[in-house]
Amino acid sequence: MQTKILLALCLVAISQVNAHGAITAVQGSNGMTGEAFGVDQSTPRDGTKRNPFQTDSSIIRDREIASGKSSACGRTLAGGNNEIGAAMSKAESAGIPSVSSDGKVQMTLHQVNGDGGGPYTCDVNASGDGKTFTPMTISTNIPGKNSRSNAKAEDIPLIAEMPKGMTCTGGSDGQTCIVRCRNAANAGPFGGCVAVTQATDATKQKRELSAEQRIDEMIKQAEAAEAFGDETLAKREMSADERLDEMIRQAEAAEAFGDETLAKRELSADQRLDEMIKQAEDAELAEERFR
Repeated sequence: MQTKILLALCLVAISQVNAHGAITAVQGSNGMTGEAFGVDQSTPRDGTKRNPFQTDSSIIRDREIASGKSSACGRTLAGGNNEIGAAMSKAESAGIPSVSSDGKVQMTLHQVNGDGGGPYTCDVNASGDGKTFTPMTISTNIPGKNSRSNAKAEDIPLIAEMPKGMTCTGGSDGQTCIVRCRNAANAGPFGGCVAVTQATDATKQKRELSAEQRIDEMIKQAEAAEAFGDETLAKREMSADERLDEMIRQAEAAEAFGDETLAKRELSADQRLDEMIKQAEDAELAEERFR
């Protein structure tokens, strides 16, 4: 009887597991800010109780992943299984934050209460499908010992570094990875997965010219504009003598054209009379032939 009671209590405890840490933000060097799969930004962050403060923290257990109960990114109390395909699509719609140029992924973990403490471990899935993960180095970890600390309802920085030579190949851009972080709490582990891209740092570096480069470019443009202006001015500003000569040439051309036209128009009276007589004779001759 006692065995059955103990077993029942254990089952209840398992079913009511608390979740005590959620990655509420990942800050990209491209200016985008993301969040862990399953996180609900409407969840209040100023308390420690199970409901509603723990409902969107991910529980990531290897045995549940192996059995298919959850994806590699775990599950939440509120939303259930963090289905990776759907989570990736949602992340892409919102805009995926980028890995910094030095390979760091900067995150914020909201620790609800004690067993959301550190230290945390992180790994990365290059293909964006959650199938295989590679360990990452943690440069800024969550304080704690054995996944416990005294922190409650606090936002704490968590920074992980991409492995050297890691190339992200997932997502619609072909440059997205999944980063997964979690502690080792007995009631958990707790943590989450975030999508990050390597796509935008190269673009950003191309856009951000140094101050000297921009000044040089401005000087070149100014010199080109000045040269163009001088050339145009030289063409426009003819000397007074040149303009006068041009006017004279135009006047002479007009006069010559006028004289020629007048000569053609003003036939002498004799010429016109001769022309009329000739036309009359031609008409008379034509009439006689017709008869």
